[in-house]
Amino acid sequence: MQCPSCNAEIDDDAAICPECDAIVDPSAFDDSPRPSKPAAPKRPATKSGVKAVPKKPGAPAKRPSGVRPKKPAAREEPAEERKTGNAAGDWRSRVDPSEWNQMPASQREPEKFQADKGIDPDDFITGIRVFVYGLSAGDKLAFFGAVATLFSCFFPWKETVMDGDVLGLAGPGLVTFLMGCLTLVVLTLRVNKTLKVNELLLWAAQLGTLSMGVLWALVSIKQSWDPTLARAIEGNQEVWASKPSFGVILAVLAGGLTGFGTVLGLKGKS
Repeated sequence: MQCPSCNAEIDDDAAICPECDAIVDPSAFDDSPRPSKPAAPKRPATKSGVKAVPKKPGAPAKRPSGVRPKKPAAREEPAEERKTGNAAGDWRSRVDPSEWNQMPASQREPEKFQADKGIDPDDFITGIRVFVYGLSAGDKLAFFGAVATLFSCFFPWKETVMDGDVLGLAGPGLVTFLMGCLTLVVLTLRVNKTLKVNELLLWAAQLGTLSMGVLWALVSIKQSWDPTLARAIEGNQEVWASKPSFGVILAVLAGGLTGFGTVLGLKGKS
């Protein structure tokens, strides 16, 4: 049999065309109630003058040993319901066949599931943990040194009489912070082998970024050092006009740890 909508060859007893989803047999979606089965005939009445003797409740019959009770057979669906997908509860049974055939194929399909593309925090932390555990000893030192460099920029880098404590991200340590981020990016690309380039180039990029960060921290120490005496805002004592603070010293130490781990990892590779 051919489909009247797309002229595709389909089975003679098909209700819906499998190619274009056109309704071929509208009678399959008829929701009219089915005729009920005839009632079972009643038992004949007892003879006149004879009283019915009620049965006494007795013990349930014992099942022979080794014989299991049979499970009730599953109800078989009629052939029409199997073909039409239980037409009484199918959503297509409530659609007019003429409108269904004129409907575009894109609207006949149900809505597709769209996965959530958001980042799960637990999966993200687990991925970082697995990444760190898989690093070598030198790469671990370089990784934690770069992370410590980033944290050092959130501490004061300079202490002045007029402005007080100045954080590293407020200006003095911004270059070191960016170089620390680049060091982590290059290390991750090298370990995961994301870029198809010579590995020595990535090692050189890692050494260059961490060296630039340490060098800028040393320059910040030089610029922050001003031994000129000035009167403190609180009290009558005289203090230096400007001096380096704890954050910049931590940045230098963390950069040295990153450099030591990088050289150690490069030596192991060679």
